[in-house]
Amino acid sequence: MSTQKTANDYREERKARLAKAAKQNSKKSHKLNGPKMSKKAKTIISIVLVVVIALAAGILACNGLGVFERMKTISTVGGDSYSAVEYEYYYKSVHNYFYQMSAQYDSYYGQGYGAVYTGYDTTKAPADQEYPYSDYTLEDGKKATWQQFFEHIALQNMQRNIILSDMAKEAGFEIDAAAQAEVDDQLQQLRDGIKEQAGTTGQVVSLGTYLRSAYGKGMSESKFLKIVERETLATEYNKHLLATNSDNYSVEELEKVYKEDPSAYNCVDFRLFNIAPDTSDLAEDATEDEKKAATEKAEKAAKEKADKMFAELTDEASFIELAKKYATDAQKESYDYDDPDVTLSKYVQKATLEGSFGEETIKWLYSDKAKAGEKKLFEENGNYYIFLMLKPSYRDNETIPVDVRHILYQIDETATDKDAEDKAQKAKAEAALSAINKAPDKLAKFLELVETESADTGSSSNGGLYEKVGRGQYVPEFEAWALDPARQEGDIEVVKTDYGYHVMYFVKAYTKPAWQLTISETLASEALEEDLTAAYETDKYAVAKDNKTIAELNTKIYDELKANYYAA
Repeated sequence: MSTQKTANDYREERKARLAKAAKQNSKKSHKLNGPKMSKKAKTIISIVLVVVIALAAGILACNGLGVFERMKTISTVGGDSYSAVEYEYYYKSVHNYFYQMSAQYDSYYGQGYGAVYTGYDTTKAPADQEYPYSDYTLEDGKKATWQQFFEHIALQNMQRNIILSDMAKEAGFEIDAAAQAEVDDQLQQLRDGIKEQAGTTGQVVSLGTYLRSAYGKGMSESKFLKIVERETLATEYNKHLLATNSDNYSVEELEKVYKEDPSAYNCVDFRLFNIAPDTSDLAEDATEDEKKAATEKAEKAAKEKADKMFAELTDEASFIELAKKYATDAQKESYDYDDPDVTLSKYVQKATLEGSFGEETIKWLYSDKAKAGEKKLFEENGNYYIFLMLKPSYRDNETIPVDVRHILYQIDETATDKDAEDKAQKAKAEAALSAINKAPDKLAKFLELVETESADTGSSSNGGLYEKVGRGQYVPEFEAWALDPARQEGDIEVVKTDYGYHVMYFVKAYTKPAWQLTISETLASEALEEDLTAAYETDKYAVAKDNKTIAELNTKIYDELKANYYAA
């Protein structure tokens, strides 16, 4: 589900600021699609640092790793043995995560920007590049390679999942129907995806072949499911603990944290217009001198245009008219400037903007000295951003976040007959709603249709789920339905937005406004990490590594990855 229209303005020319955000964002959770394959074949895997996150795994064309005892023990955790194939599963998962994240930025902004943004270079094998961040170093204090970092995280994620799954079992915790459905359907999703891929490429492989090529020769269907089941239980119990423990903090405790930095939790309302240098008329075969001259000319023109608009800006009404006046043809193709809300952003939190604007811009936006009606012009890497402050930094005490699911039947904007396309998607949404309402288990039917029919690839592999939906995040109709105070758990309805028709399913409302929820969950997360850190250091969960076997396995993984990902 895309955010509201103006979010794209925040991201224009973002590539020049990627270096600044690299370290911060390398630790964030991202959900990425794997190599081109049916969405049914994208498997949810837990991974990355000390947070279990979702990863879509794709088919890897492996050459094999030669003769190796895949089931040989490579480590013990609390005396229980864990095999080479489990280690390889976690290792390849964390490798795929960083590789795919970096490759995605390369595809968006150009080769090399993935390395700038994530620190990981997709042109070099993990053992051939240094891990650039200070959060992990070798015992002797020297810099680690990415391969050594992947080894560290693979073992740490394995240990973490073991601890959390044990905690869940001891507490009698069981995963909910949605998570269980994901686990139960894993292998069938892979079979369906492989079949669809074969229809496209003509390459037919069995499920066993896929699993062995993706995770090593020792991987089997039963082993794969065992790992996924443990990961899912660990992930869901982690969520359960955070949700449960976050309710233990008093309003006074939350207020104390809030007062330490109100800007971290406050919102702002503003209007925004972006003026960027335009070099679209530059010939593809232009020389470097011609490119340089064109860029300098475009930057000068952009500045003159921005200065002129800024001088003419007097109030909100004039902002709306000036945006229409100064919008380029390219901007008008993307946005309807006859819509007065196209430049409007409300309930925007700092975390939403920090990766998109520079420090000076953010500081002004969330300053307690900013005034309603104040205008500002910021230049960032040749781009000009004109802001009009509508409501300066404030705390939203009214909005209670909610969890919702949806199935999107997207309207094809390129369709020749728009009316017919609209009717077709509406009919599909209404048929889905009818099928769900008739089903003995409505949620199960909903989850089935999400997987097979939703056009929203960002949520289709997660049961169509969007968590902690608040104000200013989504298109108005979606948001209005989700945040209706009368909404009850299990409500299902068709809602139309600019994207198409959504079959909405209301999951739950939280009990705190967003700022309280954020603080309480942060405190709960810190407390949980302290508990896990203590568990890591106990004899029960101590990790004993067979370093010789791991080194041998790493060499073979290195050869495989280099052949399949990093060959010249």
